[in-house]
This record gives sequence, C-alpha cells and structure tokens, in this order.
Amino acid sequence: MKIAVFDFDGVIADSYKAILEVIKEISKIKNIPPLTQEDILNKSTKDLFKYLKIRWYEIPKYYKLAKKIVNLNKNLITLNPQITEMFQNLNKDKIEVIILSSNSTDLILNFVKTNLNYVNFKAIIGDVSLFKKSKKIKEVMKCFGIKNADMIYIGDEVRDVLAARKAEVLSIAVLWGKENAALLSKEKPNFIVSTGKELSEILNEFSTKKSS
Repeated sequence: MKIAVFDFDGVIADSYKAILEVIKEISKIKNIPPLTQEDILNKSTKDLFKYLKIRWYEIPKYYKLAKKIVNLNKNLITLNPQITEMFQNLNKDKIEVIILSSNSTDLILNFVKTNLNYVNFKAIIGDVSLFKKSKKIKEVMKCFGIKNADMIYIGDEVRDVLAARKAEVLSIAVLWGKENAALLSKEKPNFIVSTGKELSEILNEFSTKKSS
C-alpha cells in the first residue's frame, strides 16, 4: 500500500485569511509595516520570519500565538476546491492518506469532520514543529512500516519540499497554497501541480508503481 501525506494549511484548507490575521498581529507587535498579499506569496516562511524580525529563540512564542489567532479565526478557513476535485478522482483503494501539519490537531479534526467526512484518513497528525517535518515524516514511515519509495508528500511551501527531500520521499508542490511557482520551482520538487485533477493523476500513477 502507498501513502500520500498531505500538509493541511494551503493544501487541503484555504487558511490564507486566518494566516493573514497572524501576520497583521505580529506586524503590530513588532511595529513593522503590514505586507501586501503579493509580498506574502513571494516570501518563504523563513523569509517571512526575517521580515517580521522573529529570531530563532522567539519562534516557540510566536508559533503559540499564531495557533491561538488561527483558532480564533477558524471560521475563515475553507476547503480548497482543488482538494474536492482530487478526492473525487483519487483511487482510494490503492493509496491511503495522512494529514501532517503544524496546525492544531483539534482544529484539523473538526475541519475534517465538517468538510471531509467521506474520506477515511489513515492518520491525522497535528502540532508538528515548524521546521521538523522531515523527522515526523520518518517517524510516520517507521510507525506504519512504510519504505521511502511508498510515500509521497504534498505541500505548498519551500519548507515542505525540503522536508520531503530530507526524509528521502517524493514531493508534490501545489500552486493553490501560500507560496508561488517561482519560489517552489527553485527547490525542484518532484512534481508541481496547479489543479486537483493533476494531483489525483500523479497520485493514482504513484499508487500503481511497484516498490523497489
């Protein structure tokens, strides 16, 4: 059995409006001019941290604040239409799906219950450290006895592509999330997709490949 691991924010959920509230609040705290939507799309998460003058030792504090603000604005989070299309075309008999995210596990569970109750997720893993996704991907493989060749990771950020590469699994970057094609293509993910149909086609093909 193959496993597709999905990031939540930006891939499954359109949480841009909630994330924007986070950036606005931190900008106020740091007394920094707010970014435009274009500026945000053109910056990786690390670049955003630099702009917001968040030092490495401040990350836990602002990560906690971000989760609180996102939870307060969870009504702004909606299901990405591309994901609906993807699940409609996905061969669910040959590939299992997992959500792995830095967002709150409770928030994701409630979102899935409301919007994706027809999908049988193998696992939903939240509260993952921002820059330790590769470690968690490896833990998931070990937990389910999965080889690297049997897992593929779907994200919308540079850090997702880097995490997949570090964990030595294939990566798919989607273009309907936080970061744009220029940023993502620089990191050379295995695939870049712009529609749910494209994503389902790649996953269905991946599900039929024999493990080496």
